[in-house]
Amino acid sequence: MAEQQLRDFSSALMPNDHWGYAIPLARTWAFWGPWMSGCRAELAMGVAIIGRQSRHAFNDISFFHPRAFEMVIVQYLNDRYGHKRRGGANSHIPRYHGPIDWKVHENFAVFNATCKVCTRSEDLSKLFNPEHLFFFPISEKYFVQVGFVQHFYSTNEKGQLAFDSTPVQALQDAIFNSIRLELSPENQACYNKIKAEIGNMELTREFAPLKWPVTAQESTNNQQDSLFIER
Repeated sequence: MAEQQLRDFSSALMPNDHWGYAIPLARTWAFWGPWMSGCRAELAMGVAIIGRQSRHAFNDISFFHPRAFEMVIVQYLNDRYGHKRRGGANSHIPRYHGPIDWKVHENFAVFNATCKVCTRSEDLSKLFNPEHLFFFPISEKYFVQVGFVQHFYSTNEKGQLAFDSTPVQALQDAIFNSIRLELSPENQACYNKIKAEIGNMELTREFAPLKWPVTAQESTNNQQDSLFIER
C-alpha cells in the first residue's frame, strides 16, 4: 500500500500525527420494528487499514512478528483511546476502558485477536457502547482493524431494551465468521520467514486492560517500549 494513500487521523481522534489510515469498506444495517415503530437498532461496521506515517515509522520491527505486533497494538490503543479524558473536575477519569474480552482465533491466515473498548461512566461504575475490534497484520508495516458498533434506540421506562436484539448480534457474528485473508506472495514469504525463525506465531492469550488515561508525552515515550518483544 502506498504511503500517500494513508489519511491522517483527525486531532479529535489522535493526539499526534503518527498514524495513518484508509477505509476500503464501511456499512450500516438498520433493524426496523413493526409498522410505524421506527428503527430500533443499527449495526455499523468499518474496515480500516492502519499504519505508521513514514516520518514516525517503526523501522526496525515487522508487524508479522507477534511480539512486535502486540507492542504496535498497545501503542495504537493508547494513541486512539488512552488519551481521552472526562472534562473539567473529572479530567483524571478516562473516557474509555480496554481492551477487554481479548481473544485470539485459530484457522486464519495470520495471527489475530478480537477485543472490546468501552466508554466509561464518570463514576467508573458502568461500561457501555462497546466497540468490537478485530486486529490482524497484512504486511510488515500495516494491519487491519475491523470494527463493529451496535446502536440501540428502543428502550422501556427502566432503560432496558424493548425488543429482541438477537438478530443484531447474529448479523455481526455472521460477518465476522465470513472474513478471510489471502496474503500477497511477497507478504506470505515474509510471514513464512519469520515463522521459520521464531516458530511460535501466537499472540498472547492474556491481555489486561491498559492503564488509561495517558498523556500525549507518555504515549510518545511508549513508542520505544519493547516489553512485548522481549517477553
